[in-house]
Amino acid sequence: MKAIRIPFRHVGCICLLMLKMFPVFGWGATGHRMIGEMAENQLTDKVKERITALLGNASVAMVANWGDEVRSDPAYDYTATWHYTNIDSGLTRSAFDAAALRLSNGQNIYSVITLTEYLKQCPNDTAMLKMLIHLVGDMHCPLHLGRAGDRGGNSVIITWFRNPTNLHSLWDSALIDSQKLSYTEYANHLMRINPLRCESFDGSNRTILDWAWNIYLCTQDIYASAADTGQSYEYIYHYKPLWEKCLVEAAEHLAALLNYIYQ
Repeated sequence: MKAIRIPFRHVGCICLLMLKMFPVFGWGATGHRMIGEMAENQLTDKVKERITALLGNASVAMVANWGDEVRSDPAYDYTATWHYTNIDSGLTRSAFDAAALRLSNGQNIYSVITLTEYLKQCPNDTAMLKMLIHLVGDMHCPLHLGRAGDRGGNSVIITWFRNPTNLHSLWDSALIDSQKLSYTEYANHLMRINPLRCESFDGSNRTILDWAWNIYLCTQDIYASAADTGQSYEYIYHYKPLWEKCLVEAAEHLAALLNYIYQ
């Protein structure tokens, strides 16, 4: 078959078209597994035993991407809006809380709250357990609490190591992948330098909203950083503490929810 040659001037346009065609998922496989790996290390022995049995001896890390994997199954089409919450910039805390629970904005924060309540009553629903594990990770991925107008940064085109991409994709996976570590290597490193706190959770919806609010504040900084991405090495150096903080807090909060549900 004769090869098709694409004029160089069209390559950038094609790359941007592909970015619009393919959806981007929260944290990427490595980030979600890191969160699961770190969270499992914070579970009580009793909770770990119960969850391991429910997951058929699979680890929390290895089911952490299930919420994205089932997007290919029409039976789970109703969960498509559970992965994000669209929230405008510059909101007060009270306005944020109202927007977070408005279902037309996307239902990520709302779903974390309702699935926690549901699993407390129906703890043996394995599918919803795996979904909660995934959605807590999504809630801590800053651009999953981004603006509706740019689809959580998907339409914010940036340059990353001289290649076109978008702000959402950068924070979902490119930053983590830049470290060239497996999920276990990176998770173990973070647990060594940031000993995880044993967070407690008492069933209060306010606590989950507090967690989301803190991520929302990070999101504002990330939007403001878009012009700096062209200096890619400097960007990594400057923002590495922030994305690692989000990952560690996601693990702490996921562990707190699972310990609450399955204690």
